[in-house]
Amino acid sequence: MSEPKLPLPHTVWPHQGNLLNSVVRRDIADLNRLFLAHALDPGHGVDCWFQLPPATVRRLVEVPPEARERAACSPISLFELALPQDDEAPPWRLESVADTDAQVVDRARDETRRSFGLVALWVARRLAENVPFSSRIAFGLESTSEARLSALTPSDSFRLATWPGLVRPRWPGHARYWSLLAEAAAGTVQEDLNWAYSAGLCLLGHCERDPVIARYGPARRARPTHRRGPASDADVPC
Repeated sequence: MSEPKLPLPHTVWPHQGNLLNSVVRRDIADLNRLFLAHALDPGHGVDCWFQLPPATVRRLVEVPPEARERAACSPISLFELALPQDDEAPPWRLESVADTDAQVVDRARDETRRSFGLVALWVARRLAENVPFSSRIAFGLESTSEARLSALTPSDSFRLATWPGLVRPRWPGHARYWSLLAEAAAGTVQEDLNWAYSAGLCLLGHCERDPVIARYGPARRARPTHRRGPASDADVPC
């Protein structure tokens, strides 16, 4: 009997109804496309905002666009958002008219961050206002950040959009998970892709809150907490 083929990118993920509605998932997938485009770009991919494990980058570069689309259609964002504490708020900075080469590079990086950060903040804010608690799952925000998102003014968002700690790749301490997602997206079995999505959900609560570990992640293998069930089992594997 032939294996079931992966759906086209617009096909609904079977677990969709358990998490976020189709409009929210559409916006998350679109953000994920932007995130992957930056992560796979040789210039932007070295930025800590978009820096994926090298093996994952190589794999996603070599696969067809349809495979990258399947990876982007994860039910949650492939990156996390964090809001600064009051004493970490980024200051206003006047642009220099006599930039050095290093300043030109920094400005180009900041513009890439700002364009991505503004869109991500807008989607996260709309989600926090309309579907309480969902932004914690969708973007990894802290519980206290949802109210703060709603209070952001346009100028706050513009200033915050280049704050160095705003964005980072999801699952920072689980390079094996990124490999799992890339291989599942490149494969031909729908259940493998669903399993990868579900395993990512299982790892959401497994990142320690220590500032250093939370930013760079522990060096350990991602592994679901119980054995895999049959392919027909729709339960999340944790």
